[in-house]
Amino acid sequence: MARLSFLLTFIACVGMSVGIVFAENINGGTVRGQITDTSNTQNPIEGVEVKIVDVEGTEFTATSDANGAYKRSDLPAGRYLISIYKEGYGDRLGKPVTVVNGGDHFVPLKMTKKSGLANFLQKFGAGQQDTFKDVDKDLPENMAEKPNEHWYNLTLMNTKIGYMYMTTEKTEYQGEEVDRHKIDIVMNFKALGSDITLEITRVEYTGSDLMPRYFLSTSNESGLKQVEGRIVDGVAYIKTTLNGERTESEIPVPADTISEHVGVESLFKRGLKIGEKRNFHVFSFDLLKPVKVELEVEGQETLTYQSKEKQVYVLHQKLDMMNGITMKVWLDADGVNYKTETPMMGLSMITTKTDKANALGGIEEVDIVLKTRILPSGKHPTPNAKNFEADVKLITGNITDAIMSTSQQKLALNSGQSGRLSIQVPTVAAEDCPDLPMQDAEGEFLGASAYIQADAPAIRAKAEEILEGEVNSWRAAKKLCEWVHTSITDKKMSGGFGSSLTVLKTLSGDCTEHTVLFIALARAAGIPARICSGIAFAKDAFYYHFWPEVYVGRWVQMDPTWGQNIADANHIQLGGSTLEPDNLIGFAEGVFRTLNQLEIAIVE
Repeated sequence: MARLSFLLTFIACVGMSVGIVFAENINGGTVRGQITDTSNTQNPIEGVEVKIVDVEGTEFTATSDANGAYKRSDLPAGRYLISIYKEGYGDRLGKPVTVVNGGDHFVPLKMTKKSGLANFLQKFGAGQQDTFKDVDKDLPENMAEKPNEHWYNLTLMNTKIGYMYMTTEKTEYQGEEVDRHKIDIVMNFKALGSDITLEITRVEYTGSDLMPRYFLSTSNESGLKQVEGRIVDGVAYIKTTLNGERTESEIPVPADTISEHVGVESLFKRGLKIGEKRNFHVFSFDLLKPVKVELEVEGQETLTYQSKEKQVYVLHQKLDMMNGITMKVWLDADGVNYKTETPMMGLSMITTKTDKANALGGIEEVDIVLKTRILPSGKHPTPNAKNFEADVKLITGNITDAIMSTSQQKLALNSGQSGRLSIQVPTVAAEDCPDLPMQDAEGEFLGASAYIQADAPAIRAKAEEILEGEVNSWRAAKKLCEWVHTSITDKKMSGGFGSSLTVLKTLSGDCTEHTVLFIALARAAGIPARICSGIAFAKDAFYYHFWPEVYVGRWVQMDPTWGQNIADANHIQLGGSTLEPDNLIGFAEGVFRTLNQLEIAIVE
C-alpha cells in the first residue's frame, strides 16, 4: 500500500530534475538490460536470444554478451513483449515494456537453469516429466502453487500514466518459509514535451512477522540503478549500484518494521477491526530507511469492480515522510487492495485494481512539468536579477516549512501561511576568499556519496585538469562552473538523478546532472559544496530546479545549468544545504510542500 509513496516521490523528483531544458524530438527508443540466473549470486548469462515483439507481431532481436547485457536501439514507439531463450534454461516469455521516442528503457531479466534431469527429460522424455515435477523445487521461481497476481492502473490528475503488476508466492529463503513479492511498475509521461518512461522491478522476501528479509530493486531511474538489501538482527545491509559504481550502508531497523508493499494488507487480513488504530514502521525502498506509519480502519464502503459491487473496508494511512503523506486505501476482507488514493497537493494520485488487458492498455498524455509549474502574478522577473521581492502564500501548511531562510534569502511573515520574500545576490571578491585546500571549514561537504563520487580517480583528474593549478577557491569554483556548463552539450531531460561519474562520461543531462558533476569536481578540488533545491524562473514561470552552492569563506550559490557563476535572484530555495544521503529523494521535500500550493506575486 505504501508503494504509492514511491509514485509521489518520483513525480516530485521529476519536477526538480528536468531543469527547464528543452530536448529535441527523437524518433525511436532503446531497450536494454542484463540477463542473470536465479541463483543468489545472480550470474550473468551469455548468448541468450532476446526477441522483442510489437503488437502487430513485428520481431526485433538481440543477443546477450559475456556480461549478460543486451541492447536493441531504434525501436518505434509502442508496446512490446520481450521473450528470452537459451538451451539449458527455462524460457522467459512475455515481459511487457512500453517504448517512447528518445526513451532508454532498462529491462533486467532472469532465467532459471534447468537441472540435469530436467534437461534430459526435455530432450528425450517430455511425456514423463510430470513424474519428476519436484525436480527443481529448490529454485525460488519454480513454485508448486500458482502465484497470486494483481494488476493496477496508475493515474495522475485523472490521467492514466502507467500500470503496476504484483505477484505473491511461497518460497524458502535461508531455511525459512517466506512470501516472495514481485512488483513491476511502468510509468509514461511528458516533461516539457519530452517523453519519459520509468520502469522498476522489485522483489521482496518477507517472513511470517511481515518484516522483509531480502529485497532487490532495479530501475532505469538514474541510468542503471540497483538496490539490494537484507535485514538481519535489526540492521538493514544495503548495496546501491549506480551505473556500475557500488556504495554500501547499514541502517537500524525497528522491531515493528513491516513490508512497504504488502505489510498493511497482511496486517488487516490478520484481524484489524473498524475503529482500530496501529502505529508501526514500513521499510521504504525509496528512502532506504524505516518510515513511521499511523493506520486507522475508518469503516466500510461499496465500490464497483468489473461491473460488480464489492464490499470493502476503508483505511487511513499517514507516513512520516515528505511532510506527511496521507493515503486512503480500500481493501476487501481478504486484504486485497482495490484502490489507493492520495489527494495531495492537487495531484490526485490513484492506483486502481483492474485486469491485465486494461492495465496494459492505452496510456494518456500528461506533462508533469507544465502541470506543476508556478505562474506568478505582478511584475515580470528581470533576467539575471540581483534583487527579488515578492509576496508569497502557501494555500495549506506553514510557509516557513516550505521556503528556507538563508544569508541571501529572507522571509518576513504576515501570517503562518504568507509573507514577503526578499532575495539579495551577494558580491564575491576573489581576494577575500581563501586558497585551496580549505582548512577545517565545512569539511563534511568534501566527501563522496552514491551520486557524488568526489573520490573517483576520473573526477579528481578532471578537476585538476580544469583548474590548471588555480589555488584561489573562488576563481577555482568559477572555472569548474563554466566548464560544466559548456561541456554538458546534450542538455536533455533525464527523468531521474544521474551520478557524477556517469555525467562525466556522457556529458548529458538536466539540472540534476549539472549539479552533481559540479559538486563532485568542487569537492575533488577541495572546495566544500552541497545541493540546493527549489524553484527558478525561466521564460514564463517558476519551475522546480537543482543548483549547487560552494563554501569559499561563506556559502555562495552557483548555477552551472544556466551558466551563472552566481545564481541570480530568481532562484527560490525550498530545500537542500544539507549533506546528501545515498539517495537524493529527500531534496524533494520542499517540492511536496509547494506543488500546486504556492502563490507568488512579484513586487520587484
